[in-house]
Amino acid sequence: MKTVYFVRHGESIANVGHPTFLSEEDVVLTDKGREQARHIAERCRKLSVEALIASTATRAKQTAEYISEATGLHMEVNSLFTERIPPKELFGKSRQDAEAREMEDEWMLTFFKEGARVGSGENFADLKARVVRALEHLYTRPEEHILVATHGFFLHMMVALVTLGNTLTVAEFKRIAPAVWMDNTGITRIEYHDRILTRIDKKRHSGWILRVWNDHAHLG
Repeated sequence: MKTVYFVRHGESIANVGHPTFLSEEDVVLTDKGREQARHIAERCRKLSVEALIASTATRAKQTAEYISEATGLHMEVNSLFTERIPPKELFGKSRQDAEAREMEDEWMLTFFKEGARVGSGENFADLKARVVRALEHLYTRPEEHILVATHGFFLHMMVALVTLGNTLTVAEFKRIAPAVWMDNTGITRIEYHDRILTRIDKKRHSGWILRVWNDHAHLG
């Protein structure tokens, strides 16, 4: 059985309202985010994990560095696990810029409208396809226990795909996404079962299952 632990990064300067639209390289952890990362690192020390992966975003790599120090695991970096990618046209613009704010709002809605796209930003289909590839990557890896430092909206899509399957539609995602919340450094755990599980409704299921969602007990 394969087990994957996903950890959302610690609080970042974007989470608390940075005045400028920043690229993933420029978004770093706050002091509170670094403290959260230390807490999750101590908790991860107790997990039996064989591989540590971080997204390419600085905030995720910073979080994973704390986990690496605590566990002795080498940190790999993989772009499959980064956050939804915003339009590059926004980077460097002030959040007081009305046109930039309008572009951001329109881009955010592309995850809830079929076929919508804004600039170079990812939309629903892009993110869904990338998360499907990420799950396939995790399945084919030789390690049985993997930890991934990633992001909130990425985890929204991952939970939706695990629970509803790869036929996930925009309409289904629109219904499930508002009810899926991921706190900074919350742990979400999924497992892959090759054997067929019989559910209470007698339907049979094999593949990924959701075991733990947004566990943040380490934050007290």
